[in-house]
Parts: sequence; structure tokens; C-alpha cells
Amino acid sequence: MRSILDMKKKGQVGDLAPAIISLVLAGVILVLGLVIGQELRDTQTSGTDAFVAANDTVIGLATFADFWEIIVIAIVVTVVIGLLLAGFGRRAR
Repeated sequence: MRSILDMKKKGQVGDLAPAIISLVLAGVILVLGLVIGQELRDTQTSGTDAFVAANDTVIGLATFADFWEIIVIAIVVTVVIGLLLAGFGRRAR
């Protein structure tokens, strides 16, 4: 029984590395999307359909970037709560 509880606690810490890699990858994709969208927008004539579409894309990606801190905090809180539950669950038994 003890080895199962140890594996659960280790699993919470093991979930941290993929979460960090996912956050870094999402950040890189977000930045690249913003750079490409801005370059596309800057090459178009203002007021054309292509300009409006590229501008909407840049605005949409920038809006997603506003929620970046909330996403990071949610992942960190999830891992911390998992570690706390694993630690207190083991002591109670």
C-alpha cells in the first residue's frame, strides 16, 4: 500500500515537467503566430480584406496572451493541490 501512495506523489511531480514543456511550447507558438500575423498585416494595404483578416488574427492572439498568467497559475495550483492531497492522504493512514 505504501508503494502505491509513493507512486501517486511521484506522479504529481512527474506531471510538472510535461506541463512546463507544454507552456514553453505554447508560448513559442503564440509568439511566432504574433510575429507572422504582424508581418502579414504590414504587407497589406490598409482597409483590404487581407489586412482586416490579418489584423483580427493579431488581435485574437494578443487577447489569448492576456490570459497567459491565469493559465500558468491554474497549472501550478493543480500540481500544488495534488502534492498536498498526496502528502496528507499518506499521513492519515
